[in-house]
Amino acid sequence: MILGLLAEGYDNKKIAGLLFLSEHTVRDYISSLMTKLKAKNRTQVVASAFRLGLLS
Repeated sequence: MILGLLAEGYDNKKIAGLLFLSEHTVRDYISSLMTKLKAKNRTQVVASAFRLGLLS
């Protein structure tokens, strides 16, 4: 869910509000995605996810 909302351009605060999570939790999830996808920033996370077929 977070990856999809990130791809749509939402910021951490908006994602947190939509998913009823804290901003810190969203930040930690995105940080984890960055590590797993070896991305340096949020844009690279989304690009890698599309390239790997995680997003369509």
